[in-house]
Amino acid sequence: AMKYCHTPAAMLFAILMLHSCSEEGVLSGDKVSGDSPILLSADRVTPFTRSYLPQGMHDNFKVYAVSEHGGERTTAIDGYEVKFKGDDWNYVTDTQHLIYWNSNADRYLFTAGAPISAVTAISETSMTLRLTNNNTASAMASEPLSVKQDSPDFGKLVKLRFAYAHSMVRVAFTKTATTDVTITDITLTPDAPIATEANMTYSYDWSTTPAQATTQLTTTATSASPLVYDEVTIPSNTTSVTLSETHHYCVPSAANPTGWTVTLTCDGEAKSASFANDHTWESGKSYTYIFSLTGKTPKLVSVVTQDLQDAYFDCNDILPGGNFSDTDMTE
Repeated sequence: AMKYCHTPAAMLFAILMLHSCSEEGVLSGDKVSGDSPILLSADRVTPFTRSYLPQGMHDNFKVYAVSEHGGERTTAIDGYEVKFKGDDWNYVTDTQHLIYWNSNADRYLFTAGAPISAVTAISETSMTLRLTNNNTASAMASEPLSVKQDSPDFGKLVKLRFAYAHSMVRVAFTKTATTDVTITDITLTPDAPIATEANMTYSYDWSTTPAQATTQLTTTATSASPLVYDEVTIPSNTTSVTLSETHHYCVPSAANPTGWTVTLTCDGEAKSASFANDHTWESGKSYTYIFSLTGKTPKLVSVVTQDLQDAYFDCNDILPGGNFSDTDMTE
């Protein structure tokens, strides 16, 4: 089993706004006078505009919530689908009605996953996400959220905080030359199959403060197929690294093999080399493998590890000043 990282991670969504909903749509039982509707949002930690969703994010998620009173739980939101519509987030449809807070509840428990298509099961006790290797986006899970009746957040906007379920694997290159250098046909190939599809099940413990989540990964498919990256052009007379635009969101796996091969074509000349991968890919982490092309064969000189939400940076930020350090060096 793999432990889920609880560092808050941004989903970067806008606040959910609900419009034109009648009281006939209430499904949470008798509405107590003065109770307000449950509005949902995905919390954020970096600035953004409402019309912009960064790479790897989603414009939809699935949410489950229960109210608790005297130790008994009642479903309040049964796997509702929340989608970005126009300029607002909305869960109200013909079958998903506006839900109100019950002021008599001791607390509410919220779980959520994104995108909707990745959530294969969801409840207050667990959630399962289907993960596949891809170069589009990561599945995401919200931190389990408990809102107690005496909390200032009770009856207010529900701010769900999401974290990436995948890891991300990227490549970058450095070469000093008097003319621009074009790198094509870039692949990373494992010497043994890696997980390409899996189910990530989150189990929630609501007895702690804050609530905790543990994860169990069940691999359902493996392959030794290469990770393929877009071409890179290294500008002349530069010592900075140049990053491929391709992002591979990979299933995190402790069984990730050590032996890998990098292959590429450098200005028309095919090159390849074996390298040792000493990094176990973890959920919510980005791994940038930096290769030097100064010698006859590619050489792994550094692996930069970041939290995935911080991984969208200008390439020159990998190593300030374009200089390599002596750490994380691989021969």
